[in-house]
Amino acid sequence: MAATYEGVCEMRRFAVSTLAAVGVLAGSRATADWPDLRGRDAVRQQALAPKLALIRREHPRIFCTEQEIEAIRQRCATDPVSREVWGWIEPWARGNHYYQNLWATPTQLQGCVIAYRLADRDPAMLKHAIAIADYLAQAQGDGWTWPRITKALAMAYDWLYDDLSPEQKQRYGRAAINAAQQCYKTWRHSEFNNHLYLEYGPVLYAGIALQNEGIDDAAARQLALDGLDLLLNHMLPAHELVTQGQGGWHESMSYHAFFTYEFAQLVELWSSASGENLWETFTGLDNDAAWLAYCARPWDSGRVAMADIGDYDSFDGQITDYMPLLALRKRDGVAAWWGEQIRQESARRHAAGRQYILGDGKWWEYLLWHDPSVTPVARDTLPLSRHFGGIGWVSMRSSWQPDGTFALFTCAPLWLGGHQHCDNNGFVIGKGGWLALDSGVYDAETNHRGRYYARTVAHNTITVTDPAEQFAGGTWGYGAPGQGPNDGGQLYNTGPDFVTEVQPGDQYHRGRIVTYEATDRYVLVVGDATRSYSPSKMKEFTRAFLFVPPDCFIIGDLVRVAPNADRVRWLLHSVTEPKVEGDRVEIIGDGGRLVMQTVVPFAPSRDITVVGGPGHEFEVNGVNYAPGKEYDPAEAGQWRLELAPKAPDTQYRFLNVLATSEGGSTVWPEVVHQSDPTGATLVVRLSGTEVAVRLAGESPLFSHLTIRDAKTNEVLCDRELGEG
Repeated sequence: MAATYEGVCEMRRFAVSTLAAVGVLAGSRATADWPDLRGRDAVRQQALAPKLALIRREHPRIFCTEQEIEAIRQRCATDPVSREVWGWIEPWARGNHYYQNLWATPTQLQGCVIAYRLADRDPAMLKHAIAIADYLAQAQGDGWTWPRITKALAMAYDWLYDDLSPEQKQRYGRAAINAAQQCYKTWRHSEFNNHLYLEYGPVLYAGIALQNEGIDDAAARQLALDGLDLLLNHMLPAHELVTQGQGGWHESMSYHAFFTYEFAQLVELWSSASGENLWETFTGLDNDAAWLAYCARPWDSGRVAMADIGDYDSFDGQITDYMPLLALRKRDGVAAWWGEQIRQESARRHAAGRQYILGDGKWWEYLLWHDPSVTPVARDTLPLSRHFGGIGWVSMRSSWQPDGTFALFTCAPLWLGGHQHCDNNGFVIGKGGWLALDSGVYDAETNHRGRYYARTVAHNTITVTDPAEQFAGGTWGYGAPGQGPNDGGQLYNTGPDFVTEVQPGDQYHRGRIVTYEATDRYVLVVGDATRSYSPSKMKEFTRAFLFVPPDCFIIGDLVRVAPNADRVRWLLHSVTEPKVEGDRVEIIGDGGRLVMQTVVPFAPSRDITVVGGPGHEFEVNGVNYAPGKEYDPAEAGQWRLELAPKAPDTQYRFLNVLATSEGGSTVWPEVVHQSDPTGATLVVRLSGTEVAVRLAGESPLFSHLTIRDAKTNEVLCDRELGEG
């Protein structure tokens, strides 16, 4: 279970007492003098200690050997792409400009020292690098920037080693150790949170660069042990657990970009410095590039807004900071394609006036790891659907063209807290823009996130209200029960701190994709989100999500609840106001249209309610939890449709047909529901295609699918479907 405050304090007391007893901290430095690290295990670190002997003695140790530097230098001379990128870095490195911005300046120092070595020790570049290093050596950082300073100074010490005076080695070495020690003042976050990788990962650079250098060997040893322990026993296993080698990250696509470059570089750091190739067995970043490709929206290639999305732009320099590395180490053609796409897009944006996108020390990662021998695999050559099983996302689209219909279904196996949302068995649909979206704004400074944005009510799934249920309503799931609104949603609380806390079948296992089938004729996903809700109210929630390209969706739900549940709602969010006429709903977007016809519950045993508009966009139980920041309505949504059975029961079924079309006209499907003694069949005719879905018994889940050409009656698909 997640650590309580009292539990954390006890863990800290245990860690300190254990370290004191075992004496793992090297040299004469006393245990009490060394910063505490939540989760440090003395016995485990003793077992790790022999690995420090693998760190090579000569410099550079970080990322490259002398022979590899020469190979990169030759590639910059012969490979057109590498030569072009070198042309972006070289002029800046020969100059004298650097920022006094502790987020950017460390990256500039890294770029400058690498350029210096690739330029065969150009004196102007050395002068530039020394000026930046001197600035950083006396800078005062914070929780975010101390780690960046640590990494930069460690790389300067390592890559400039032969050109530094003894006094400079002492200054930069001690400054790197000091910066690394400052990192320990920051709360050690969960292994499933980006903070851990960004705020603690870089201590390993100082430990490796300064190992046995005679500057502060005890400190360097402990930094190496802590960094290596975090990498091998926490970060790698956490990624293996989350992704299952299939790609993705639960915190959102933007948070994934925010830290994954640093994590991937840590894997490379130890592999290169020690000769222990972690890439050979580590699969936690396999298919990472494919996830980025499949979860880019067709109309603008932006990121899908699931979980705490901060930046929608998928052409992100932070992605380029590790995509060539994945291409190189995993021989991943999709990663090579992504890296090349971002490089080309960056050049276009620079030509259009983005002055700083190419210069100022950026792109050194591309130079180090770009491998022309890895053939790029273009996104539009991939199948149109993919299941990312570790995080429970299923992407599907009608084509790779900008005007294609796109949908994403999610049913995450694990609840890991943090930036994750309570959205299992949710979906989004878009065509030329969002037509059905996750609503709300990432705003952690007000109560918007904890009372709306991260909660189930903001997503296209099911809510079940038990009047006695209480929600904390804090931004990250904390707080006293009852402080937040009862939205009828999924459990909202903190997640695990350590990967070892997650055990098979425990409370963190909340959902599963029961069925995933994908052919060129259809995609079927069946999700079971029963455990996402309190067991006191939810007994079963299974959703079947069927996509028949290019524009037809059939969604069936089976919901079984306890007698104390007095309201069940089927939710759909949109940017524009839904137009409701009987059992039909129409949503008109900027680039497309979405229509929905409700089949079950049958009229008149259902209510359709529309909530939204000015002052009601993010409303829960009559209170509008508006964000405290400006937002784009096209990304945040403004309206919510609620479909609810009128009569209370303990079992509910929903069956809805949705269809997309171009923005100019609305196309309504012809929908027929045919009952018979053994069950029912749903027939949908749309755009020259007839889709017949057999409903197994009284269940809304789908047992058989037949697709015909409506004009010729030719059978295009006829098969049994996987059952949930």
